[in-house]
This record gives sequence, C-alpha cells and structure tokens, in this order.
Amino acid sequence: MKKLILFTLILIPLFLMAQETEGQVTYEEKIKLNIELPPEMAEFADKLPKERKSDMALSFNAEASLYKNVEQTEEPEEMSGGHGGMTFKMRMDQPDNEFFQDLSSGATTEMREFMGKRFLIKGEVKKYNWKLTGEQKEIHGYLCQKATFTDSTRTVEAWFAPQIPVPTGPDGFGGLPGLILELRIDNDDTVITAQSVSLESIPKSTLKAPKKGQEVTQEEFDAIVEEKTKEMESENGGGNVRFIQRRN
Repeated sequence: MKKLILFTLILIPLFLMAQETEGQVTYEEKIKLNIELPPEMAEFADKLPKERKSDMALSFNAEASLYKNVEQTEEPEEMSGGHGGMTFKMRMDQPDNEFFQDLSSGATTEMREFMGKRFLIKGEVKKYNWKLTGEQKEIHGYLCQKATFTDSTRTVEAWFAPQIPVPTGPDGFGGLPGLILELRIDNDDTVITAQSVSLESIPKSTLKAPKKGQEVTQEEFDAIVEEKTKEMESENGGGNVRFIQRRN
C-alpha cells in the first residue's frame, strides 16, 4: 500500500508537468503606425490610424509551436478622404501570416502575406542574448520573470512564465526557460500581450508548418518589400510608406 501511494505521488507532478507543456495562448498585438504624408496632404494626418491591432494565437507543445492570426469576425476598417483633387484610401486588412517553430530540430517556417501574395521563408530558431533582470509580475495567474536584449536594430523586453516550461513565444521569439506571455519592442512601438492562457491538450495535427506560398530567403523577401516601398512612395508623391514586417 505504501508503495502504491508513493508511486501515485511520483506520477502526479509528472502528469501536471505534461499538462503544462501544451496548450494555446491568445494575444493582442498592437503596432504603432508612423505614417508620414507629403506636405500637401498634411490635413489628412488626424484621420489616419495611430496603431494596428490584431488578434493572434500561439498553439504549442514541447516539440513545436505555431503563431497565427485569429479568424476575423468583423470587416476591416476602411478610411478615405480627399481635397483639392487629391484623395487617399486606406483599408486595415490583417495579413495572413504564420510562424512555425520546430523546437526539436531548430527549424522555422514563416508564411508572410505581402501585397496579396504569400511567401514562405525558411530558417532556424534564432538565439537571443537574453539578460534576466530579476523583476517579476503576474500575468493571468502566472508569476512571470522579465528578460531583455538589445542589438543594433531593436530593444526587446519579454515576460516569460517558468511554470509553462516551453522555450517559445509570439512572433518567433523564444529561447527562454518558459513561455513568453508579453513582449514590448522599441519603447512600445510593438506590444504583444496575452489575453488568455489554456493548457488543454491540442491535436498534434494543428502544429504543422505552412506550405502555401512562394519559397524565398529572408534576403529576397526584404528586397521585394524594399522595391514595393519605393514604388508606393513614388506613387504617393514622396510620402513615407511603412510596411509592417516581422520584428525578429
């Protein structure tokens, strides 16, 4: 009888740990839109959106994770205006993006929608020089720790939950001893915060790398975006057009 009780006590924490390595987190992703207009269109500046919000979901287990859009139930916001023969029209569509990480092999596959076309970018799980600050706060009942890193292009602040020991997070970030529940990039230019956390089992079939799209390297994709940006700036009379790209 004592052996049976001891065996049960050993199994309980193992069972709980297994439950904490798979599930789904929904996030709200907010990105500031720094849209610059040519001087002759300055009067429209107050009508332009200041940020874009997206609902995202991260499905994960100990071997893989998939970060993708939550299906929209409302029509995208549309704005338009005109004066003195000049007009503008803007539609806040949410691009169909996915980021898959194979945590076992270290391979990644990203699907990016750009100008109505899908691209597939394959790579490797990035390693970040995270520094633990010792700061803590609670997010949805999980005691999270703060980690930061800075490189030549950005500063990133992450809050991760050691109680969920999966080294992944939203938008391809990860490499910490716990799931990332909050990200703040470049003085809150981008903020990704968990809205709900579910640690229920998920079908393994949901954790698959995207396959739709033209396969390109990251360098080729960046070149396509740069070329289209220049074309749009030229068409808009020299105004600054900023396409939102993945941060990491």
